[in-house]
Amino acid sequence: MPLMSEVASTLWVAAGASAVAATALALAAPSPRPRGWGLWQAAAAMTTAAIALAAALPRVPGALLAAQLLLLPWPLLALGGMRRFHARLDWPGNERHDRAVLALCALLLAVGGLWREHSPSMAVGVPGGTLLAHLYAASLLVCAGASRSLRPVHLLGAVIALAACAPMAAALAGLEHEGFFEASAIATALAVSALAFVAVTLVHVRHEHRLQGTQRQWQALARTDPLTRLPGWRPFERLAARMLASDPPASCVLAVFDFDPPPAGAASPPPQEPERVLRLVARSLRGVLRAHDLACHHGREGFTLLLRRTHPQEAMRVAERLAEAVRQASAPAAATPPAVPTLSFGLVQVGPGEEFQRARQRALQALALARGQGRARIVAAGGSEREPRLIESRGLDLRHA
Repeated sequence: MPLMSEVASTLWVAAGASAVAATALALAAPSPRPRGWGLWQAAAAMTTAAIALAAALPRVPGALLAAQLLLLPWPLLALGGMRRFHARLDWPGNERHDRAVLALCALLLAVGGLWREHSPSMAVGVPGGTLLAHLYAASLLVCAGASRSLRPVHLLGAVIALAACAPMAAALAGLEHEGFFEASAIATALAVSALAFVAVTLVHVRHEHRLQGTQRQWQALARTDPLTRLPGWRPFERLAARMLASDPPASCVLAVFDFDPPPAGAASPPPQEPERVLRLVARSLRGVLRAHDLACHHGREGFTLLLRRTHPQEAMRVAERLAEAVRQASAPAAATPPAVPTLSFGLVQVGPGEEFQRARQRALQALALARGQGRARIVAAGGSEREPRLIESRGLDLRHA
């Protein structure tokens, strides 16, 4: 009886520690919550419930097995949260594999827990299911990647691996079923506390990176062209190079576009018209581009765009939407609409490790290909700087020509 009371007291202390971690995750959740945060909260909540169940109902048949099954998923929930939080990482397997491993571990644990006390099935099934769940999650987290920003993930993997040591030591020492669960509960409560710390650290680091990126972007945007309120060439070049270095390889499209020469015999626009046209195009750009895309006005009438996390086909649709936005903005509904010439576009997918200037030269060659095919064209080009290769060419609506 005293031994049972001592075990229950230890479990209540572990449940309290786990509850503190669950409360910390609930209170520290940013708005909007990042992907994966809900799984981390579920891991802490299920751990607290499992330990409290075993502490509250020590003599109820099946309560200990239910508590062990409820305690089992936490390392896989922690892994699933990391998969979603770092969705761009090339993780081995996927969440379906995680669920399959969890089902196998639960089966091993259930078979061992339902068998009679001191049987070989219990001696192997209960520790085996717990160890498999922990080592599976720990191995994927430790091998997540080599980036410095992933060190908290590696730390969590090491903590999960260490959390499997205490119950394994209890199993090897031949402790009773209750003793094995007590060791698991204490180790898991400490590990869930570490999970809360790692989760808050990851969100803080991501917030800091975004804040630094926003500050750099605003510093560049502060040096804008007064006519179009778009960055000039030098700020754009520096910011684009940093974005290309930080984004995943081959995830950006560089596009250049310019006004087509007026058709033969067309009247020349008044001297003030070019400035109005440039402002109109700049306003249309701000309505079409996403917040993390980048645009630049340079020369007399040239524009360069860096479209992030996209591909050439989607970039061609962006060019079509821009041309349509310019056409609608210059519709005859305005009192004195500027005479807007047609636009031609050249765009390329920036290759892995490709320098910004080399990619821009290829985009200019794609624009030259578009000009060679006539007015109001979009050309996506591949190949090398010396041997450009046409990927796709589209014509734009000429009704506003």
